[in-house]
Amino acid sequence: MPFLLTIRERNYSWAGRSPVTSTHEKRAAAEAALADYVRLNWKSEMDSDELPEDSAEMVEQYFSEVLESYAITQQAMP
Repeated sequence: MPFLLTIRERNYSWAGRSPVTSTHEKRAAAEAALADYVRLNWKSEMDSDELPEDSAEMVEQYFSEVLESYAITQQAMP
């Protein structure tokens, strides 16, 4: 079953930006896409230019400091 990665603004639905979504065949691919998203946005959103080496730590740190949240959910087949 495919996995859906959803990244959305947290507590600011009035801002009008739609969630960022992508579908992936495996959970690992969704997690890799999430890490790529964090790497792309790190410098503009974080106080430090230095990324943690561990991807899981990087994602955790990023989402603890920005006004965004994410979810990876398994999608049922139609």
